Amino acid sequence: EPFMHSYHPLAELAPRDIVARAITDQMKKTKSDYVYLDATKIKDKFSQRFPTIYKNCLDLNIDPEKEYIPVAPAAHYTMGGIKTDTWGQTNLTNLYACGECASTGVHGANRLASNSLLEGLVFGNKIAQKIRE
Repeated sequence: EPFMHSYHPLAELAPRDIVARAITDQMKKTKSDYVYLDATKIKDKFSQRFPTIYKNCLDLNIDPEKEYIPVAPAAHYTMGGIKTDTWGQTNLTNLYACGECASTGVHGANRLASNSLLEGLVFGNKIAQKIRE
């Protein structure tokens, strides 16, 4: 049964981190490995909008036009593991990090959509500037 309205007013259209946490919470409550995504109401629009997902479902003997799709959260982006300052420097001499491996702190706990490329470019440039000094 639908559950997202109890987590956020936008329900399934809530930010992905909220949806992922809600799904995880539901999986714990129901002791299940997944929840179901109902795409049956959009029928052929699903195959047009998400052709790769549609094909993957069919390969798994799931017809999204007629059946619910089992889903579970997965890592979409890692917000680093190498702690850096705002110049990409680490606490080790001459070790710099940028992009997905770096933990700059600029995104807080949730990176906004499309900002990972921008972060990589900005911090890559800042690191190059710092090394040239």
